[in-house]
Formats: sequence, C-alpha cells, structure tokens
Amino acid sequence: MNNYILSITKKFDYFFRDKEISNIIYLHDEEDNERLDHVIFLEQNNGDVIGIFIRGMNPLLSPNRIFDLDDFNLLASYDGLIERKDNILFKVEHLCLFVSAKYNELLGVYLSNADDSTSLFILFLHDQIDVKKGCNKSDITEIITDKYLNNGYITYEKKSGGGWKEIKMEDG
Repeated sequence: MNNYILSITKKFDYFFRDKEISNIIYLHDEEDNERLDHVIFLEQNNGDVIGIFIRGMNPLLSPNRIFDLDDFNLLASYDGLIERKDNILFKVEHLCLFVSAKYNELLGVYLSNADDSTSLFILFLHDQIDVKKGCNKSDITEIITDKYLNNGYITYEKKSGGGWKEIKMEDG
C-alpha cells in the first residue's frame, strides 16, 4: 500500500470501525430548503457524529457537528442550515474503500454490519456525495464500474477483527 492508501485506511479505521450508526443527517439551506449535496453527517448512537465533506477529489472527515465547530466552513456560505435525519441503525463491521487505479482519489465507501444486511454506500462525485442505503455488493460493483470504468479502481476491504486487504481491481 502506498502512503495515500495507508492514510485513508487509517482515517476510516479511526472514524468508522465498530461505530454504531443511527442516522444519516442531511443539511438543507434554510432559505430555499435545498439539500446540500456535498456534505453529510452520520450520527452515532451516543450522539457523536462523523461529518463527510467533498470538494474535489477526496473527502474531508470531521468529528464535529456543524453548529458546534464548523470544520467545513459551511456557515460562511449559508445564512441558515436545517438538519434532516434519515434513520438507519447498524454497527460498522465491514468497510470497503474504492480507490481510483490511476489517481490518489477515493471513489466510494461501503459500510455495513457483519452479515451485510444493513449497509450504506457513499459515492464521491468530485463536488457531490451520493448515499445509497441497503446496497449489496453486486449493486455496488455495478455502480462503481458504471461510473469509473474508464479509469479503473481498486477495492480495499476490512472486516471486523481483521486487517485491510486489497481484494479486487477493475481495469479501465
């Protein structure tokens, strides 16, 4: 693994490994009620959050709520923000990171419980985050291949109690 891969696997271990997710929090502009498609927060059972923000090729992660410490500087662009929650309850015991084969770019993240019965797939599209609930592995492969077939991708997988493994490479 190169330094970039080591860095993102450490970040995702730190923020997601064995965390119990209870809600996806979407932010909406108070003025026009439009959803901000470049940021989400995953709320944990204990009330903590994991913020995910994308502008460019790689997401930024934060442990802070938007109104506690605005790590993503969203309040500089919006007068008011509204949180909307979408319930999903699971413990993250399986993680997959989808990384570009040609660039140091994180394409997507798959988070699920041990038996993959409850899952989230978070797809990064440069300035947009697309979240899909309840995807299985074949759905994810189809989505990733459809979006990134030209450049190819590498998958890194970690199951609870194990280490990160490179499991698949799709050539572009």
